Amino acid sequence: MTSHIHRFRQLVYDQLLPEFCNDTKRQFGIANFNEKSIRISELDAGNFLRAWDGGLIQHVARGLYKAPMSKASEQFFSSGRKNTATGEAIAKEARSVTLWLEPVITVATLARLHFEFGWPKQLLGMQSADWAFDAMAFLSSDASAEHIAGEIKKTDAEVEKLIQFMQALSRSIDPATASPRGAEKNAFKKVKALNLRKPPLFWAVGPNGLSYVFEVGYGADEVLWFSEASEARLRCPLVQA
Repeated sequence: MTSHIHRFRQLVYDQLLPEFCNDTKRQFGIANFNEKSIRISELDAGNFLRAWDGGLIQHVARGLYKAPMSKASEQFFSSGRKNTATGEAIAKEARSVTLWLEPVITVATLARLHFEFGWPKQLLGMQSADWAFDAMAFLSSDASAEHIAGEIKKTDAEVEKLIQFMQALSRSIDPATASPRGAEKNAFKKVKALNLRKPPLFWAVGPNGLSYVFEVGYGADEVLWFSEASEARLRCPLVQA
């Protein structure tokens, strides 16, 4: 039986990588792809393929993909800078290309929302307009606020740090004067977006099924709090149990 990772690898080489590298504005050269960057779990590969087979994402152009409610397109690869060590910029073909794991897990997350929790694919999206959230579920196609706001990280440690920062920042920093940096800045961006649009659920997702679901409560002066909840809360309320 063919493993999910094996089939995912085939999809990368047969379609995803050529779409990205051979674009006329890139022409990076497929030979420069770092095969070792395909560090994906069997579970995440399987869920990505479920989303792929189920038509949850569509190719827009130039190796960029969107879901129906996406506010921006996603790419599955990142490219290194030109090598200028000799003082001369060399051809684009020399840029290194690696698999970008977070968008891959984002697509895998859409598969879970659709196939496990009953969300219609037309109500799922990747990337919020303010780039605060990676995966979103909406109650209608014209909704301006997410019902589920999801953030994807490529390692367990990054997920844990994000949650730690978000919980601390939501209670202790004045949004009007805050100027956090680094990972705190990323976490604070999500706290601000939650306060702005007030989705009832926040979902932090990592590799290989790592998942933390939170019910979000909103108080005065932009204070919010997180209550850890079961994944059962992710079930689409539009679908009868």
